[in-house]
Amino acid sequence: MKKAVCIGINNYPGTSSDLQGCVNDANDWAALLQGLGFEVDAILDAQATRQVVKTALGGLVTSAGAGDVVVFTYSGHGTQVLDTSGDESDRYDEAIYVYDGKVLDDELRTIVNAINPQATLVVISDSCFSGTVTRLAPQHATPRYMPAADIPAGKRVNQRFLLPETGMSEILLTGCTDSEYSYDANINGRYNGAMSAMALRVIKQNPAATYQEFLFQPAEVTAIIRFSPNPTVGRIGCEQIPAAVRSPGRRARADPRTYP
Repeated sequence: MKKAVCIGINNYPGTSSDLQGCVNDANDWAALLQGLGFEVDAILDAQATRQVVKTALGGLVTSAGAGDVVVFTYSGHGTQVLDTSGDESDRYDEAIYVYDGKVLDDELRTIVNAINPQATLVVISDSCFSGTVTRLAPQHATPRYMPAADIPAGKRVNQRFLLPETGMSEILLTGCTDSEYSYDANINGRYNGAMSAMALRVIKQNPAATYQEFLFQPAEVTAIIRFSPNPTVGRIGCEQIPAAVRSPGRRARADPRTYP
């Protein structure tokens, strides 16, 4: 069985931080995955409420049996919030910013932990979670980062569920490291996340491409440099496994270069 949930949020009511490429990302990932034989649920804009996102992720995880592959993609704003649980040395948690409020990392990690150990979960996050970057955005590109001051009360969220735990058959692809921006970029007249556009193009050109090959495609170097400085793979040990047909049951430790 192969299932996927693809989330894309352009519309952020009550803020001045709407995006333009996230719904395109979700629809593009959905179309690609459907072509690869996945059953896909696309959740867009106002549909992507806290409850819907949690329910969709829970259904994805609990439906996965031994040998199954499930994919969760998220394109939208990320942010950082003050850590209230005391588990962060820098006193900040990273966060995804869904349509109507916060989804705590502990809630989401609890959901993800229920996955069958012989299934594979792939998480694709085209967002950024740090406000420390000072480099200017490229022309026609908007960082997918929501400054804390722009977040209405009750809309600060936590996303540590994205970090793989030791021993889990889980892969995380992100648009940048946690100290950089992912960009909502106008690419050839159409808005997409820079990482999504690059990764989708790589898979279409070479369905047998491995995860690490996303990072080293010569034809994509310009896009990587201009929009998404360092897209990352959050697991190592799966470098030679084709991204489109990731084999379950292959274990790897978390990548310390990506998550110090």
